Amino acid sequence: MTSTVNTDKIMNSSGDQDSGVDLLVNDQVKLKTANTDRVTVTDATTTVANALAVTGESTLTGGAKVNTIKHTGGTTAMTIDSTGRILQPAKPSFTVSYNNNSYNWGGTSNGTLVKMAFNSTGGNGHNTGSLWDTSDTRMEAPVAGRYLVGCQWFNNYSSDYARVGAHISINGSTKYQSYIVQWEGPGGNNCAAIVNLAANDYVEFWGSIYDSNATGNSWTGYGGHTESYGYGYLIG
Repeated sequence: MTSTVNTDKIMNSSGDQDSGVDLLVNDQVKLKTANTDRVTVTDATTTVANALAVTGESTLTGGAKVNTIKHTGGTTAMTIDSTGRILQPAKPSFTVSYNNNSYNWGGTSNGTLVKMAFNSTGGNGHNTGSLWDTSDTRMEAPVAGRYLVGCQWFNNYSSDYARVGAHISINGSTKYQSYIVQWEGPGGNNCAAIVNLAANDYVEFWGSIYDSNATGNSWTGYGGHTESYGYGYLIG
């Protein structure tokens, strides 16, 4: 035997209308306390007004079980595969190099910083475009956060030996640099750092040669895909 009760509200026996369940038209159910909607269920979505705490009977069976987390606008922000790996498809990231293997910076004088004007992008994970601006040849942060950034460059030096520098600048000011001693001939250096950036801050990469023995000697930078490159990634 079955029966149906038609009602608009369910409340406690004292008749307190501030808390209870509202049964509305158009497939809507609302759970409220203190006369405020806390949970709203429709035929399309479930909205929770308060913070949601998910618990379970044990560590093996409890917790929220989802495989996709999206922004309210529908953009997928995170997926979890069957092994528990967390994937973030919209995480801002980039790799950048030159578009051929014979790019030449040209010779320069002792101690002069030369910008690594990379013009070929890859691995761009920001869903509204590349972090690397090829017109300004720099990385531009789309959101505030902590970024891992780094560069490597390859050069050919014509003298005995010198200090070879790789540099990272933030908003036009050099903040991180690395030096090694390079003997005559081909070689290079690299530099990496974790940096705190505000939205729209920019990062640039530079190379330099310091020769205290023969300042007139020249050096030339090269830009093959595997020799000279830059990279960046939002880590938190």
